Amino acid sequence: MTVVSLREVTRTHGDVHALKGVSLDVARGELVAVMGPSGSGKSTLLNVAGGLDRPTSGSVVIEGADLAAVKDLAALRRRSVGYVFQDLNLIPSLTAAENVMLPRELDGVAAGLAREEAEAALEEVGAGQVADRFPEELSGGQRQRVAIARALAGERRLLLADEPTGALDTATGDGILRLLRERCDAGAAVLLVTHEPRYAAWADRVVYLRDGAIADAAAVRLESAR
Repeated sequence: MTVVSLREVTRTHGDVHALKGVSLDVARGELVAVMGPSGSGKSTLLNVAGGLDRPTSGSVVIEGADLAAVKDLAALRRRSVGYVFQDLNLIPSLTAAENVMLPRELDGVAAGLAREEAEAALEEVGAGQVADRFPEELSGGQRQRVAIARALAGERRLLLADEPTGALDTATGDGILRLLRERCDAGAAVLLVTHEPRYAAWADRVVYLRDGAIADAAAVRLESAR
């Protein structure tokens, strides 16, 4: 079953063509890595795929819902999509656990259950000990793990990760990719932006972007990566 489908998607910002006719499907149980040089459109692709940005033309469909026809995009994103932003986007005035809880509470989940989910997700990424600390009290790697826990909490079926291992050491980065792979194997779809071939090797497919267009795609899924 296809979780997210992009069809002939373009995105322009003034005279800049960030995406040019991109078509891409990501199915349940599939991890797709997106690679390419700086400025090739990788982050724009994630933003459009998750409904954070609207395409200039073309269509984006998440679990059968055409985003152009969805009235409450924020609700759809909270329920179906987990994000790991490149700049993390943690709220300074909230603790690590409260940052992870927030999207779930906004979606109507009771505070007690949201706290349980947050603590479980933080433990899953190896950050359970920082649940009650504020972002300014955390190292860069700890903040990144909190951001990843926020994306994992709940039952989101589409995970979008923009360089999720950027501030992590190799061993921790491998652990995060293992978590994403496990979520895929449990039925989620993952779209991962990375510049590291070792992390792309965890994917089922690698899509290469160049100048806003898909230049190449290849199946990888190297067993040695795991």
